[in-house]
Amino acid sequence: MLEQFPQALKESRRWVCFNAAKTPINPATGQNAKPNDPATWGTLEAAQAAVSRFGLRGVGVLLGDGLCGIDIDHCRDPDTGVLSDMAREIIDGMQTYAEESPSGTGVHLLFTGQKPAGAGRKSSIGLEMYDGGRYFTVTGKALNDLAIEERTAQCAAVHAKYLAKPEAPWVPAPAGVWQKVDRSDEELLRTACAARDGERFAALYAGDWQAYYNSHSEADLSFCNLLAFWFGADVERMDHVFRTSGLMRPKWDERRGAKTYGRWTLERAVSDCQEVYTPSPEPDKTPFADQDEALRALNVKYGTQSPAAAPAPGVKTYSLDDTGNARRFRDRYADRVRYNPTDKCWMVWDGARWKRDDLATIKGLADEMLDQMDKACFGIRDINTAGALRRHVQKSRSSRSKEAFLKEAQHLPGIPMLPEQFDRNKGLLNLRNGILNLARRELVPHDRARYITRMAQVDYDPAAQAPVWEAFIQSVTGGDAQLAEYLQVMVGYCLCGSTREQCMFFLYGDGANGKSTFLETLAKMLGDYCMNAQADTIASTRSRSSGAARSDVARLKGARFVTLEEGDQGATLDEGLVKQMTGGNTITARFQYGKEFEFRPEFKLVEATNHLPKIHGTDVGIWRRIRLVPFTQSIPEEKQDILLPQKLEAELPGILNWALDGLQKWLANSQGGRRHGLPACAAVDSAVSAYKQDQDRIAAFLADCTEPAEGSTVQASVLFRTYLNWCSENNEKWRMANKQFGMEVKKHYEIRKGMYYNEYVDMALSDEGMRCMALGRGTDPSVAPARSRPLYEQTRLKN
Repeated sequence: MLEQFPQALKESRRWVCFNAAKTPINPATGQNAKPNDPATWGTLEAAQAAVSRFGLRGVGVLLGDGLCGIDIDHCRDPDTGVLSDMAREIIDGMQTYAEESPSGTGVHLLFTGQKPAGAGRKSSIGLEMYDGGRYFTVTGKALNDLAIEERTAQCAAVHAKYLAKPEAPWVPAPAGVWQKVDRSDEELLRTACAARDGERFAALYAGDWQAYYNSHSEADLSFCNLLAFWFGADVERMDHVFRTSGLMRPKWDERRGAKTYGRWTLERAVSDCQEVYTPSPEPDKTPFADQDEALRALNVKYGTQSPAAAPAPGVKTYSLDDTGNARRFRDRYADRVRYNPTDKCWMVWDGARWKRDDLATIKGLADEMLDQMDKACFGIRDINTAGALRRHVQKSRSSRSKEAFLKEAQHLPGIPMLPEQFDRNKGLLNLRNGILNLARRELVPHDRARYITRMAQVDYDPAAQAPVWEAFIQSVTGGDAQLAEYLQVMVGYCLCGSTREQCMFFLYGDGANGKSTFLETLAKMLGDYCMNAQADTIASTRSRSSGAARSDVARLKGARFVTLEEGDQGATLDEGLVKQMTGGNTITARFQYGKEFEFRPEFKLVEATNHLPKIHGTDVGIWRRIRLVPFTQSIPEEKQDILLPQKLEAELPGILNWALDGLQKWLANSQGGRRHGLPACAAVDSAVSAYKQDQDRIAAFLADCTEPAEGSTVQASVLFRTYLNWCSENNEKWRMANKQFGMEVKKHYEIRKGMYYNEYVDMALSDEGMRCMALGRGTDPSVAPARSRPLYEQTRLKN
């Protein structure tokens, strides 16, 4: 549930519960929560637990701090799912997370950004829009596969169409009748910039007000006064030009009673206007050859991106220093680059995915930008201006300068992005020919806005078949239809980012049975989604610090299919780590010399091996995670096809369809809240049962050294000493501590506590047990100890 929600939002303390009356409830106390009191909110985990504890209906999230919501009532048929035209239009236009309301008849949309000023509710059409002061119920019944996105502009469009009240027509304040200026906006801007006060006009137009005024609002009014002069007090033209200037901000459209702040400012400027510009029949004379040249010079001073051409209104300006270069770089390449501050690396869009910049593409883009700046110098006729820009470009070409402005760009808005903001939708698979929605099997074009960093090396072709692959599966399973289906569903499950099964897979069997070919083919198909790890990653070793964050685990972040190399014979499974990696919880890792970070694994562990690792634990917590898939069909050498890998690679699109069919089965089996979607398979269950029995060394010891004997007892310390000697005899390197040993034996025999020692009831040492007990005490092991020895050295027999 809520896989499309940002992890930061799920972990934030802005969640509540709700009852049948939809009253917000404090997860900690079960009492009413207050939308304006964060002390009455909690985490998502606490809210979900409180639903069961207090018998509530569900959870909700508090809006505010940039989180906004749209509520559309009575717009959905709960039986068919058909949406009203308005609801469908809003969902399609917003392109953000949308879900069913608790009643099933409404729709909730969540997004980040700002809600426009003005009315946010219209009961007649069942539409509401909020950015704070209330909560939204959350069902998790998503209507699309989108995440919660920034959608300020789209929200404004919805508001304008459905909620905004029509404004009264503009009536300018009486200030004389001015003749319309018969010049284009661009011509008037050039003339204004070339005038005696043109430098101030150009600065304000670029948004650089700090050098002239004490506040942004004061600069707004002053610039409007200038616009009233140059544009004939024509309020519509003034408003248009102001909106293209660097002074434009959201406040311009905020309400101030019946008018907006912008309307109020324009009206005052027009009212104060006493004179307007009247064009001269002859072109204005300036110290430059023409007005274009004057505008170029002014914009070069304020850092125009392309000084070789007369800029259009609204062109940004940049200073001639590292900060200006950084901003120019951001504005030029913001659609192609991002910076990951956690991993300290640049990410570059290659047309199909965001890739870590291991080839210094960023440096190449920096050189490209500087080349364009250098070419722009040739379009400037003023020697001093051109020289200043050229010297700045030459200085910027040094390695130190490029590193400086690229480092400066790392923090600029739109550039930094945390690792958890990439690859957020676990239900998508990025392919060579587009992005595949796994549940719907719908292919859409590659989209940089989804921030996907991985790509499977296969095309989606819904008509593709894989007859060679299916024959191969039939061969390696020996015709076992259950096992063949199990493999198909297992691979389908590995396509998605879910770890609901909480398990790892061992493909077990002697050589020449196809398990390596099976994994290598899937690895080729999954591309970046597949990673290989050393067997030591999940092996227990004494040299490794317990609980330490590890780089071999860190590199697995974002993978969905992790293949493990075969481990050494006799290796022991790191049971604690396997539980962490398969449990669906957040784990801690770090790269070498890097900072620790947390991530939630979405990968499935698959190891092909001839030697199964040792598992000491006997608890359900570890054994419910083990899936042992037998590969027992040995393929004779004369039947082995050396060209099989190439044939299977040619069928990758068909193999993808085979895996997608398996995913559909897994999803169908997982419906209704069931955790497990893997089908029943007798071969797998039998193999796991035999494996578990073989690994239960306490059961093996008891079978060797004890026997049931009604009325007999064995002293606990005697049995433990016998166990240690048995371990030495059988070369058992791993031995249980006394306390753990006692807990395991209690699963088989009753223990009775006495005044001086504990003893196991209805147990006697077998002949082998008597022999092992005597080892290391100077006793001939072939002669059983006398029954008359003290109780702390022998079994106690009761008549």
